[in-house]
Order: sequence, then C-alpha cells, then structure tokens
Amino acid sequence: MISLREGVTEYLELRRSLGFRLKKDELYLGDFAGFIERRHATHITAKLAVKWARQPASTDANYHAGRLRAVRSFARYRILSDPRTEIPATDLLPRRRSAFRPHIFSAEEIRRILAASLRQWGGATRFYCLGRYTIYGLISVTGMRVGEVLSLDLEDVDLDQGVITIRNAKFGKSRLVPVHETTHIALQRYRAERDAFLAGSIVKAFFTSTHGRRVGHTALDRAFRRLTKRLGMRGASDPTGPRLHDLRHSMAVEVLRRCYTAGADPERRLPALSTYLGHTYLNYTYWYLHQNPGLMTEAVARLQHRWEAPA
Repeated sequence: MISLREGVTEYLELRRSLGFRLKKDELYLGDFAGFIERRHATHITAKLAVKWARQPASTDANYHAGRLRAVRSFARYRILSDPRTEIPATDLLPRRRSAFRPHIFSAEEIRRILAASLRQWGGATRFYCLGRYTIYGLISVTGMRVGEVLSLDLEDVDLDQGVITIRNAKFGKSRLVPVHETTHIALQRYRAERDAFLAGSIVKAFFTSTHGRRVGHTALDRAFRRLTKRLGMRGASDPTGPRLHDLRHSMAVEVLRRCYTAGADPERRLPALSTYLGHTYLNYTYWYLHQNPGLMTEAVARLQHRWEAPA
C-alpha cells in the first residue's frame, strides 16, 4: 500500500485530470500528511482530521470547515486503497451559511454607472474612461466574471463574428460567449480607440491601462468603488456596498426575471444560462434564484397558480 503522502499526490493528479485546480487543497493535504506522519499514525481517523483542521488559531468557523472538507474529500479516495480510513462526517465542523446578499443593480443604476464612467473625473483620459465604460458594460450584459474579462487577449475577441472566447476559466474550462449587436459595436469602438492610443505598440491584452499594460483587478475594483461613492450608492467611508462582481449577479437575475415576465419556463432556460455563465453545476445558477426575494416571490406565485384547486 502506498504512503499517505503518495496517496495525496495520486489524488490531486486524478482530480486535476478532471479539470479541478485544487491549489488550496494541495497546501492543506500536504500539511495534513505531515501532521499524520509526525504522530506516526497508520491511517486517517476522524479525530485526527478534526484536530488538524482546528489547529490554526482562527475565529472563522468556515476556515476550519474548509480544511476538514479537503481531508474528507481525500479520505473518500483513500478508503479505496486503505479500508481502515475513517471519513469525517459532514456534521463535524459544518460550514456556516453566509448572510451576504449581492447588490442587484436596477437598469437605471446600471445606466447611471455607465454614463458616469465616461465622465473624465479628476482629469482622467478619454481612453481610461472608455475602457472602464466598456468593461462595466460587458460584465453587465454578458455576466462574465471580472477575472475573465481582464484575462481577455486580442485573439479572444472576434469582432468579425461577435463572439468572445473565454479560455481556462474556473476548472480549466473554456467557452464561447456570443454578444448582442450593441455590445459588438461597443467592443469595436473600444478596439479602435485602443489601437489609436497604443499607436502601433504590441500589447497582448485586450483591455489595457494607460501605461499599456493589462488592466489589474485591484485597480479596477478601486475605480468602481470610487464611482459608486460618487453616485451615492455607498457611503463615503462605508467599507461595504455594491461590488463590481454584482454586475454579474444582476445580469443572471434579470434573465430569470424576464423569463417569469414573459411567461417562459425558467427551468428550461436555466441550463442555457448556466452554460453561458460558465457554471460547472446547475445548482450554482439556482443560487441566483434563492438569493433574490423578487425572483422567489415570482416562483412561489407561479407554483401557487399551478397547484391551486380549480373553481
């Protein structure tokens, strides 16, 4: 029988062949293997797994739960080669549900954000403003992740066909995102301004900063926070408020809302929406429904109408 550490290596190789990255799991399981070795344990037990998971001093219960989840997942694999393995129960160090709710932007709020992003606040250049405008708009209408937008290279944006290729997204998967004609026009406009601004310089990234480098996530997030403060969407010293990623949530909620408004069956549309958003599992897309009271009201109303007794 192979050692625990060798088993960790095999497990990670297998999961990664299926598209999982497992960067955190690799760190956790390497540390866990060392913990087991130092105690001269012969196999994984639930008691040792919980003791290891609780080792770091932290007030975040979900951090400890995440560590134990990594061991639990590995233990399910390890038991196939070592029947003595104990798989920690799921009710040990359970994950606490977050009360966080994303900000769902109204159509009017998105219009205000896009209009304000074109204003040259504090002497910002026209190219800088157009870049922010195009990025915010692209996320709001396609639901792309912020990282996916910023990772786009020139070759990924097909302005002839109006299709965006997202490469190596979550779980190493790639997908195609067709865009509406209005979005296509906005991307063409940005590309023309970009090429004129760079004046022949070769830059791989589609969205570039005024320094000719790929736009960074931190700088973009900071700019969005400043903009929403100027628009009164968050307090001047408020650390919380609408996030850039919430534009993605808003797009998904709007698609589902339109399904209900048009009388269409959201159940039939969800698989297509899930694929478009790049979700690996359909239940991730259902999360948008559960997190939005308006959509839940629509769903309950439809269910009541379907099951109410005929008069």
